[in-house]
Amino acid sequence: MVRSRQSGKKAGDGVIRRLWPTERDLFREHLLRLDPVTRQQRFGTAVNDAFLENYARTTFGVGGLVYAYVVDGVVRGAAELRGLDEIIALTGEAAFSVETPWRRRGVGGQLFGRLITAARNRGVRTLYLTCLPENLAMRRLAAKFEADLVGGYADVEGVIATGAPTPFTILDEALDNAKGFATMALSIQKSFWPSTLLARTFGA
Repeated sequence: MVRSRQSGKKAGDGVIRRLWPTERDLFREHLLRLDPVTRQQRFGTAVNDAFLENYARTTFGVGGLVYAYVVDGVVRGAAELRGLDEIIALTGEAAFSVETPWRRRGVGGQLFGRLITAARNRGVRTLYLTCLPENLAMRRLAAKFEADLVGGYADVEGVIATGAPTPFTILDEALDNAKGFATMALSIQKSFWPSTLLARTFGA
């Protein structure tokens, strides 16, 4: 059983939290900021902006879950858990993307740990991930979480046994989601506050 060894929800100068469907644009903007190399590492091939925009539109549908590394209201890294649309989701697929300036800050490890907890709590017993052979950072991260790595010419596949949920993992995710939802609500409130204040000031 994998041990995620999380050390809190903060990484670098940002916060790890769940993204909600209403925050789809934040996820889309993150994907569009990825440089060509990072895009290829994430999707296994070169992709254009149109592909990423369509991908972001479908990510928050049934069967998808996203955790993000958020800095000052901007998503700089994301971890996706897919495959939850099955009636009994014993397996899932994990994927990660971190913008280049925010790498080497422990972001990937924090996102991975959070994703594993979410998978366990949903009955996902096995997580799969795929990366390019030259993506050494992703391979090291997968090995840190005790993934069995099988190498190939085109890609490397990792398999992680997540373990069963416990009262602690369920409570951990519930508290994290509550904090994340409160953060999102506060951000929305702040975005409307200046215009509301001006309207009251000038009697609009």
